[in-house]
Amino acid sequence: MSAATESGEAGAPASPRLRPARQDERWLIIRRVLRERLDPTKLKWQRFMMAEDASGQILGFAQMKDFGEGVREFGSLVVELEARGLGIGGALTNHFLAAFPRPVYLFSGIHNVRYYQRFGFRRLPMDTPLPGPLQGKWRMARFFMRVFKVKVAVMVIE
Repeated sequence: MSAATESGEAGAPASPRLRPARQDERWLIIRRVLRERLDPTKLKWQRFMMAEDASGQILGFAQMKDFGEGVREFGSLVVELEARGLGIGGALTNHFLAAFPRPVYLFSGIHNVRYYQRFGFRRLPMDTPLPGPLQGKWRMARFFMRVFKVKVAVMVIE
């Protein structure tokens, strides 16, 4: 990492460089999504933005899925363990929220709800009707919640 921060302080990491994913990174994306136990469906490398340091090392990535009908889902946010706490996830989240119109939905583990609330997302009640394109995903998430005791929250920013 570089020795300058966003504010110019010496000794702290610089802001990551964000760039579109390349085709040769598709397997890296898939492996890391699986490693983090995130939803491995609908991973299309063309939708991903990569965060990298000055040497080109991948620090994290995320994607925005556009389902049509004005329905978008932010997801697949992965930040490498050694880069956590450095603003990588925030930079990726802010990039996508600035680039896409609202509303934007996301499915998240319960443990990440407070993190996403910092960006303006709000948690939806379990019985909230979701737009058509997200209904199948929500049914699948509820199945995994019952079978694997995984706790998932649906969030939206409008």
